[in-house]
Amino acid sequence: MEHHSSFQSDVWRRAVKRHSRQLYRKNLFSAIFLVVLITVSTVGVVFPWWLLVPIDLFLGFIVVEGLIAANHLRKTDAQSREGLLSLRESIQNDATYSKRKRTLILIVGSIILLAIFIYTFFDDRDMFVSSLFYCFVGSLVAWWNTRRIKKQYDEFGEEIDELLKE
Repeated sequence: MEHHSSFQSDVWRRAVKRHSRQLYRKNLFSAIFLVVLITVSTVGVVFPWWLLVPIDLFLGFIVVEGLIAANHLRKTDAQSREGLLSLRESIQNDATYSKRKRTLILIVGSIILLAIFIYTFFDDRDMFVSSLFYCFVGSLVAWWNTRRIKKQYDEFGEEIDELLKE
């Protein structure tokens, strides 16, 4: 019986490490994608500097937040109880952004989008229509991705809880 319990524990530890690596890679990919987006928007110089600076700062903030959140997933300590407890706490913090932080990000992002819409409406109507389309599609993709990632963080937290119970 003791051998079986040890086997289960090893299986859970490998699952935790695998899940940790997957979430780290996804966070890293998202950060790289946003850096490319920042670079394209800056090099393309589609917008004036007074609109480009807030866009780049906002996306840069999100990149830094994502990299900080993913840092603890880089090297997961699934062998010690303290490492698992630390990982569980950081996963809970990552999965549940504070309501204040989420509200602030939504408000700042909405103000930037509104400024983009107003600018493109008066400067280039074709760009206005395409920016509305891309905003709609991007919002759907972001909503879907957020739900999927949240589910993965919840499953990861359950795996850690199972391992902590043993």
